[in-house]
Amino acid sequence: MSENELPKSGTRPKVSRGFLITVGILAILAVVGKPVMQWGKVQYDAYKASTTDLTASEPKYQELSKVIQANQRPNSGYNSGNTNTKNDLKTPEKIFQTALSRDLLGRSSLYEPNTSNGKLACARMVNMVLDRALGYQVGQNTLYVPSIVTDLDKGQGKRIDQKQTVRGDIAIANGTDYTNGQWHIGICMNDGCNLILSNSPFQSEFSWLTGTTFEGAFDQYPGKTTFYRILQRL
Repeated sequence: MSENELPKSGTRPKVSRGFLITVGILAILAVVGKPVMQWGKVQYDAYKASTTDLTASEPKYQELSKVIQANQRPNSGYNSGNTNTKNDLKTPEKIFQTALSRDLLGRSSLYEPNTSNGKLACARMVNMVLDRALGYQVGQNTLYVPSIVTDLDKGQGKRIDQKQTVRGDIAIANGTDYTNGQWHIGICMNDGCNLILSNSPFQSEFSWLTGTTFEGAFDQYPGKTTFYRILQRL
C-alpha cells in the first residue's frame, strides 16, 4: 500500500508493541506517582515546620489574649458556681489553659501534614491542645471531625447543653448531621460557649474567634452546633 492509499474498509491499523508498552508505563506512573507526591509533600511540610517559627507574633498573641480575657465571667471555669462537680471541671480547665499557651494560641497550621496547607486543620489543632493538656488525642482519625465525634460518643466525652458549657469544653459544627454537615471543631473560650477558638481555614492558624455557630461558615443549620465535655482517662 502506498503512502496515499487508505486502509481497506473493515481493517484496523496495527498498534505497535512499543506504543502499548509506553501506555502501560504511563498508567503505572499515574497510579504510583500520586502516593509518591503525597509522601513528598508530607516530608516537605515536616521540614518547613521544623525550620519555621509557627507561633503567633507578640502583637497577635496579645490581641487574641485580650479578646478572650474580656469575655470571661467572674469565677469562670473551675472556680464557677456551676452545678457540676469540681472534678468534672478540672479537665476542661486544663484544656482552656493549654489553648491559651504562648506556643498554641495563634499558632500557624500551614505546615500540618494532610490538612491542605492548614485549611482543613481544625481537628488537628484541637487534638494538639488535647495532647498537650491531657496526654492523648481523640479520634481513630485525629484529622477527621466525625471520627472525633464517634470516640466522644463512645465514652471519651459526654454531650452537654450549651447552658452547661464552661471554658475548655468542645464545640462541633453540624455535630448531629453526618450526611449534610460541613464539619468544624473548636474549643469553648468562656462559660456558656459564646466565644469559640478554632483553626482559621482562611489564614491557616489557630486564631479564629467566633460565636456559637462559627459565624455560619460551617453550620448549615444555625443552632445545630453540639457541645461535648472531654472525660479524662483514668
